[in-house]
Amino acid sequence: MEPSRDIHATLVDLLDRILDKGLIINADIIISVAGIPLIGVNLRAALAGMETMLKYGVMQAWDEKTRAWEREHWKKTIPSLIEGKEIILKMYGSYYYSKGIYNTWRPGYFYLTNKRLILYRQDFEEITFQIPLEEIKALVMREEAHLVKGKKKQVLYLIDKQDQVHRLNAVEINQLKDAIEQNLETRGLSLEESPVLPEFESEETETCPQCGKPAPAKELLEEGCSSCGWVSAKIKQRTENREQKTEEITA
Repeated sequence: MEPSRDIHATLVDLLDRILDKGLIINADIIISVAGIPLIGVNLRAALAGMETMLKYGVMQAWDEKTRAWEREHWKKTIPSLIEGKEIILKMYGSYYYSKGIYNTWRPGYFYLTNKRLILYRQDFEEITFQIPLEEIKALVMREEAHLVKGKKKQVLYLIDKQDQVHRLNAVEINQLKDAIEQNLETRGLSLEESPVLPEFESEETETCPQCGKPAPAKELLEEGCSSCGWVSAKIKQRTENREQKTEEITA
């Protein structure tokens, strides 16, 4: 076979060729200094998509071993808390975790069983959120700003019997809400009609880590506590950088 050259070929064509047909690399490299050979490299490599590799009997043992490990690994990721219970729905989603002034959405898998709702983080083997179905008082859908500017997302507000509000998000949030409502109805449990979310949900408040007084979370993170003067590590670093630049300019 003689090599050929297609001047109209693109990078996509090259990648498609490598993945579909494969590429064999044979190279002998000698690194010399002042005419004296110091390092020799004898390279023999095959580059192709896994489908092509397996077609020609390459890496079959590795592929079978990896697939077997993955199957066994995923079996172990279901939390023991739901073993023996009926799993009605499993869905990827997240829970808004708020503790102190640092808040974040924690991703995981929602497991809706005939007893409770759980958010399980498989990589950390951690149950981030769980609530028995009989403790659910109300469900409210609300549209919120998305991370992508100009877009909106639907967030499910779950209110428990202690009037605590939990924010949930999922790939099919309406489906998750409907499944919870149907499960509650099947068990003879009812939800509160026309619930009112607490006022603090419009502007999240947190307690100062130093004095414990409540204040808007945004104010604590960006300005610090007006009561005791506490500031976050981010503000301290920003102040130090500003002072260092000032010293360099005046020096």
